[in-house]
Amino acid sequence: MLSTADLANIPENCMTSTNKRSFFDPHPTQQETADAVLALAQELDAAGLHGLSPTLDSSQLGFPHVRLNAINARTAVELARLLRKALRGPYKVAAQLRAAARAHGLHDFPDPTVYGVKIHLGEVSIATADRLACLLGAPPEPELELAETPDWPDSQHVSDRLHRAFKDATGGGFVDQYVHAYCQRCDGEPAIELGDLSVDTARRLVQALSRGVPS
Repeated sequence: MLSTADLANIPENCMTSTNKRSFFDPHPTQQETADAVLALAQELDAAGLHGLSPTLDSSQLGFPHVRLNAINARTAVELARLLRKALRGPYKVAAQLRAAARAHGLHDFPDPTVYGVKIHLGEVSIATADRLACLLGAPPEPELELAETPDWPDSQHVSDRLHRAFKDATGGGFVDQYVHAYCQRCDGEPAIELGDLSVDTARRLVQALSRGVPS
């Protein structure tokens, strides 16, 4: 806890004011929230979304926040259209990645989707992950003969190969990977779950796949 002496030594520009946040206030101030309402209202009007009216609400949870009114279906559709237009770049990269994977015969490669302004992937079989690693430049391993149901060491080995090849092919790009082992109880096949990609990393992955030889 800060003492009185500590408080006395805090610079004035760190203290709470009506229009500036400080470390004493973890939430936006009343003025900041009012400014945010005005900015959002102006952009909504500019976009023709007059039925969506942001207002300042200070009554709930003890701090000011922005409240949006209920909107009709027409406004919701228009809002979705404008957001999709703003996300045109990520959607285009997702489509390009989908096409590149199909061109290489990676038929169980997850269908890339846009989520959180990133490219969301999903699970691939161990065999597909190994083929993807090879397409991205991993050296072939003729001695690696994957069983119909690969065991843990083989699955982890493929994941490591894919990790290295992905990083090299995308110039340092990164994708989270999680190896799902064979589940005897549910008879679930082993797989590698691929995490989300930034749009830039996904774009570089498309470029790397375009340099491969289609199957």
